[in-house]
Amino acid sequence: MKNKRVLIAGGGLAGISMAYQLHERNIPFLLIDQGVNHSSSIAAGIINPIVFRRMLKSWRVDDFLPYAIDFYNKIGAYSNDVFFHFLPMRRGFAHEQEAELWESRQFLDEYNSYLTQISENDMLNTSVINNYGTGKVMQSGFVDTNLFLEKSYLFLIKNELYLKTKYNYNEFDIQNCVFRGETFEKIIFCEGYHGIYNPWFNYLPLQTTKGQTITIESNTLPSHEILNRKCFILPIKGTKYFKVGSTYEWDTTDLSITEIGLNSLQQNIDQLIDNQYSIIHQEAGIRPTVKDRRPLIGEHPTFNNCYIFNGLGTKGYLMAPLLSEELYKFMYENLSLDKEIDIKRIKIN
Repeated sequence: MKNKRVLIAGGGLAGISMAYQLHERNIPFLLIDQGVNHSSSIAAGIINPIVFRRMLKSWRVDDFLPYAIDFYNKIGAYSNDVFFHFLPMRRGFAHEQEAELWESRQFLDEYNSYLTQISENDMLNTSVINNYGTGKVMQSGFVDTNLFLEKSYLFLIKNELYLKTKYNYNEFDIQNCVFRGETFEKIIFCEGYHGIYNPWFNYLPLQTTKGQTITIESNTLPSHEILNRKCFILPIKGTKYFKVGSTYEWDTTDLSITEIGLNSLQQNIDQLIDNQYSIIHQEAGIRPTVKDRRPLIGEHPTFNNCYIFNGLGTKGYLMAPLLSEELYKFMYENLSLDKEIDIKRIKIN
């Protein structure tokens, strides 16, 4: 009889989200991971419902946000941890037009749960360099990424569902769903930026986008809100430390931190706040991104039971929970994927 186990290749946010979907439904699986740098762990885990550039709601946020909150709370209950924390976001407007866009949206029904109505206190707010006023985003927050990943791995290891191993693609027989001689029911590739090397899905337009962040120390920055303009400043709960990000460097897999990246972040900080701070730490990760800003999810056009879950980009912690359920339902309940995420939208040359 065919092995009913599912093989998940890749242990970042996508792979772990997929693992939880299978676990909740008592579907046996094995998650393998090479233990190489994850953007999932370096990411700040900020969940922001608004795209500030055009002051629009983030794509499908009304679906993604409540599902994500429930997902992280439910997973946290396994280990009596809290992974998701609500924290308002203070946006310092970049120019008058941005303030006007906010004002034009704040009374609309579809925005009033996300954008506060600008008050005199917002206009005079001194937590950021305030030339054009500020606004406060509601229902924003962050996932404690390190805790989430740490506890997830502990759970997988305890239940013998995880194998840390370096693998080569020639160890797979995709046509027969075989890895190292073992036949699986399905294989799901959740490899993050390493997906650019995957020989079965390398026709997809997956890009590498390097991001650098720094940790700073400050005794004067506010700890009750996230600050945002050109960069974010995220309080690290219960400390005087803050995470600041992020840079964008395309088409590279070099994980080195750079002086250029540091200088860019410092320039952005200095345009957002005038507080004193000290730099404590700098790190870099590679995000898997797609030019059309939509994930790459679906079944291989030739090989049945071979799937990809990738390209989550900068909003992965918002989107991954619900998208992993949608992929599950596509695989097991024959429900169609959203056309905007389905890899069928990509034509093979």
